[in-house]
Amino acid sequence: MLSNRDERRISFRPISPPSRALSPDRAETPPSPPSRRASSPYSFVPAVNRDLPIPLPPSSPFQYRPDSLPPTPILPVPVELTPPAVPRDAPSTGNTSVPLRRAPQPASQEPRMGDYFKRRRDLLDILKDLHSTGIQNELDLPQIVVIGSQSVGKSSLIESMSGLTLPRDTGTCTRCPMECRLQYAETWSCKIFLRFHVDATGAPLAHMREIPFGSTLFNTEDVERMLRRAQRAILRPNLDPSTFLDDSDLHVFGIPLTFSGNCVCVRVEGPKVPDLYFYDLPGIIANVGDGGNEADIRLVEDLAKSYIKKPNCIVLLVISCETDFENQGAGRLVLKDPSLRQRTVGVLTKVDRIEFGAASKWVRILRGEDNPLLHGWYCVKQPDLVQMQEGLSWEEARAAEAEFFMTVSPWADLERAHRARLGSGKLADRLGVILSDLVSEELPGIRRTVAAELQSIVAKLRTMVPPRFEDPRRVVITLLRDFTKTVSKHVEGLPPSVSRSDPADTISTGLIHSLNLAFERFRERVHETAPQFRPWSRRKSFNHSLEEDMLDSAREDDDAVGLGITNSLYVDEVMDLAKRSRTRELPGNYPFSVKENLIIESVRQWGPLAMECFEEVQEIVSQHLDLLIDQHFQKFAPGGLKDEVRLITQQQIRECAVATVGKIEGLYRSERCPYTQNEHYFFAYRNKMLQRYKLIHQQSLGRSHLITAMRAYKPTEWSGMDEQQWEYLSVAINALQDFGIIAIKAEDFSKLLPEDDLTPALEIMAEVRAYFQVAYKRFGDDVPKQIDADFVRGIDAGLDIALMTMDLSKDKCVEYLQEPATIVTERRELSGKKERLQAAQQKLSRFYDEQGL
Repeated sequence: MLSNRDERRISFRPISPPSRALSPDRAETPPSPPSRRASSPYSFVPAVNRDLPIPLPPSSPFQYRPDSLPPTPILPVPVELTPPAVPRDAPSTGNTSVPLRRAPQPASQEPRMGDYFKRRRDLLDILKDLHSTGIQNELDLPQIVVIGSQSVGKSSLIESMSGLTLPRDTGTCTRCPMECRLQYAETWSCKIFLRFHVDATGAPLAHMREIPFGSTLFNTEDVERMLRRAQRAILRPNLDPSTFLDDSDLHVFGIPLTFSGNCVCVRVEGPKVPDLYFYDLPGIIANVGDGGNEADIRLVEDLAKSYIKKPNCIVLLVISCETDFENQGAGRLVLKDPSLRQRTVGVLTKVDRIEFGAASKWVRILRGEDNPLLHGWYCVKQPDLVQMQEGLSWEEARAAEAEFFMTVSPWADLERAHRARLGSGKLADRLGVILSDLVSEELPGIRRTVAAELQSIVAKLRTMVPPRFEDPRRVVITLLRDFTKTVSKHVEGLPPSVSRSDPADTISTGLIHSLNLAFERFRERVHETAPQFRPWSRRKSFNHSLEEDMLDSAREDDDAVGLGITNSLYVDEVMDLAKRSRTRELPGNYPFSVKENLIIESVRQWGPLAMECFEEVQEIVSQHLDLLIDQHFQKFAPGGLKDEVRLITQQQIRECAVATVGKIEGLYRSERCPYTQNEHYFFAYRNKMLQRYKLIHQQSLGRSHLITAMRAYKPTEWSGMDEQQWEYLSVAINALQDFGIIAIKAEDFSKLLPEDDLTPALEIMAEVRAYFQVAYKRFGDDVPKQIDADFVRGIDAGLDIALMTMDLSKDKCVEYLQEPATIVTERRELSGKKERLQAAQQKLSRFYDEQGL
């Protein structure tokens, strides 16, 4: 009996196989030399919870490594094991592992080795079923992905684990992912499927397709030929897959894809096939040959990254010992990411081709001293070229591999723990354990995620039910009438929105507000064409301050002074023009043409300004209507309703624009012939400007002190002027008031100043400026009024009638009401995702029912 001090407590991971332990009695027997028979890949692994007591002798040859602790188990199956009684004199068999027996329990609870394998097989089956639904595009499913650089022996490794014969070729022979499901069965068989889940550009398909490729194979020699054909079918998705079964595709012209994200699925069953599930990816390539596509380098690397970036992806990194580790791109791709190191299993291939004296660096990697990985490194030895040419069987290759590692240094000299990582069989078994444990751990979360995603998609699809219209013609007419009513409201005027994110957005600012701003800019530009008269002589020089003072005086009655775009005219120039224009007039009279020409000088600029105003208004209205059309008909664009409404609206805009332009041209023509009946305003403004011009003219003649005194006079005080001048003006004003002239101002005395021969020119200037004031205000109102009446309101008045001229037949209205392509596409994608999720949910439910969970 062992003492309590010698007892150790360990527990099993949930999916780990029923373990084998050493008998206490056998522990005293010295270990035998290594057996040439491959030892069991399973070993005891200390776990986090220590529930199961197993007494082990201190001298047990099995060494526990704390750094090999597995993750916390899921769905634990407590099993209490005790060592069987073995006689001390029992002969040694060379195998230091002795099966443990369960402690006495009811017979119904007696575990069996087959239960473990069935459980593991069931987990890998449900994983295969989930992948077959295409749900891996939406969920992070557990998977093993084999990656390596080009020609590192990936195909040979897979052959050694599965017993398959894969296609071989110079350079890159794998050009699409290959999904391998290996499973134990009493008889050997192989099924091949083609899975299409992405298009030629790599974008996911709405509906995943998985189709059988040929019949079930029962001869291993047929697999390589069928896999070649299957890969050609993946690379030419436009052809019927049946075309490839008899190589008929080789006679069909076409250029295949160089690589594809769609995959060939291989399901292999057999008596010597391990339970395993993995993806084999095209090898990472560093360069392409002559005529190759450089983009393929990035394409293959991106394909590998798309698989290994998922947290539930176990990476099987294949490194060739024939090439320096640093020169293999797959190693750099994986080992530079610390998170990938935590879920990568490394495997060293071609160990029989290591250069003399270079084995130590690869041994350090195997031991975890260099490039350590959480799951460690394994070594495999595949048949060489001569052995393959001789037709070495899979069983013979396995035996040769085991003999190599047991007899060839440095592998035969490794410690027991490291020898457990030699051989493709041990690698395959360990991968199966890692993957099944990961599936067991993640499966409950996957089930919850599938249910939640399915519920969300079903709810969203309910909101995207395709509309059905009993009377499509009535629906279209109602849409058109709603649109015209909205246009009428905007034409009549709506207040702007509170928030304005885009100043050019007339929907936010209000249509009428935008038009009023355009009309205001038009009036300002017309006002700037006012004649710029200067009531002083150009030939006479003045100091700058006096000239500025005279301009300031002119601005008191003429707000256009200094703003104009017309040339300035001085009083002496106007007088000269008047004298040169006389023909047969009596002395002191000047022809009307002088005033008319001065008026036309300003009015001739109004035509272009009016057209600029209309073009601005037309742009505002067109953009505003386009926005309203988008608001009302955007979702009916696929059926052409929006385009049809826009076409008719634009035609209505053009027709109203033609009519409006004609009216504007008529207004402009009438303004080129001076005319007004607004006598009151004309004479009042003329007298005001004449008095102002005379004051400024007298100021220019050196009588500024009198002019200044008249302008500064205040009836109640004399501040700002000479006291004596103030008294003279006060006496004069009082005397005139006593005489009966009541409405008299000090500035009126300027009329009594002696006139010179330029007075007629001052009168001409005053009349021309007065007429401009009358005409500019009239034109500034008439043009906006005409645009509003004939264009803005004209569009609104005729739009509803114009829209009724479009084709409103029932068939055409059905076409108008088609859904947007984006909604149709989104619904199709959601429907495809729903189908995949439902298929996954059904498979998960069936699995849980079968497991009695």
